[in-house]
Amino acid sequence: MDFVNPTNPIMKKVLFIGVTKYNLEKDTHLKKKFEGLSNGIKPYVLAKGKMTLGRKIFGAEFYLLPPSFIFWIPATILGCWICLVKKIDVIVAQSPLMEGLAGAILKKIFRKELIVEIHGDWEVRKNLSKLAKFGFSNADKIRAVAQYLAVKAKKIAPNKPYFIFPTFTDLDEFLGEKSINFGNTVLLVGRNDPVKGVKYLVEAFSRIEKAFPDFRLSLVGEGLAEGKLSLEEVRRRMKSCYCLVVPSVSEGLPRVILEAMALAKPIIASRVGGIPELIKDGENGFLFEVGNVQELAEKLRILLSDKEMAMEMGRRGRELVIGKFSNEKYLENYLQMINS
Repeated sequence: MDFVNPTNPIMKKVLFIGVTKYNLEKDTHLKKKFEGLSNGIKPYVLAKGKMTLGRKIFGAEFYLLPPSFIFWIPATILGCWICLVKKIDVIVAQSPLMEGLAGAILKKIFRKELIVEIHGDWEVRKNLSKLAKFGFSNADKIRAVAQYLAVKAKKIAPNKPYFIFPTFTDLDEFLGEKSINFGNTVLLVGRNDPVKGVKYLVEAFSRIEKAFPDFRLSLVGEGLAEGKLSLEEVRRRMKSCYCLVVPSVSEGLPRVILEAMALAKPIIASRVGGIPELIKDGENGFLFEVGNVQELAEKLRILLSDKEMAMEMGRRGRELVIGKFSNEKYLENYLQMINS
């Protein structure tokens, strides 16, 4: 039987379409996300993962297909079946690309509302720009995880209703952490990929480390010095670091920044993508131009020299997360978008 909230028996049935690969046994954040959403809608999820057809869990109904190069053919067919049998009201496409195409097909066949989401910069994939335009043009509403993405989309689809709020990030455990302290570690959490700009931080730190002999640089992530760690271990490292540095060449709205801010840590980050929407230079952290090692080194020097300023920046960042990026705020924004 379908999931029903007895206090709201006419909730909209919403089909989420995406390329996310779900592990229903291990992805614990799904529980909070979909159980929260199921208080205002009936969620159905079409994505990738271990073959699952109609499993009811976390207040949602999951339809997962194994990843393959022909994924979108059976996925679109299955989407038609779900729309027809489950009487879907709203289709949510996770991106304007293949998800947007599949969503537009289902919209045209079943005449349902289509919401197209933007989680990353589709423009970096030039060969798919026409596909993105098709997705935007068929959308009834567009949701972006950051303002800068909405600005780009409005050049293509200026007259659509836009909703701007970040991806679901379960920050409860970070916000609930009690034993926070400012240690002597400058922390980077990422992976060994040129887009993450690790080399800029390594060089910048080498320029100032003699002036700050008590501090050390910690590089955490796949392919980096300290390797990939569990979320629990990352949280443990974050709660005792001095600051987090995000020197990326390209970014959307990095979850790692929200996690560190929830732990009241100041951030030094490159001025790119959605990062300036989180970091106000000189208020809750510092920004520097992409690849500018000298500027990054100087911002590090300033921050490491003034612990009181670092703690105040961290406090302001935590207030921002509580006010705008809590789980409750995400659910409120999402349900408002669906039901508007």
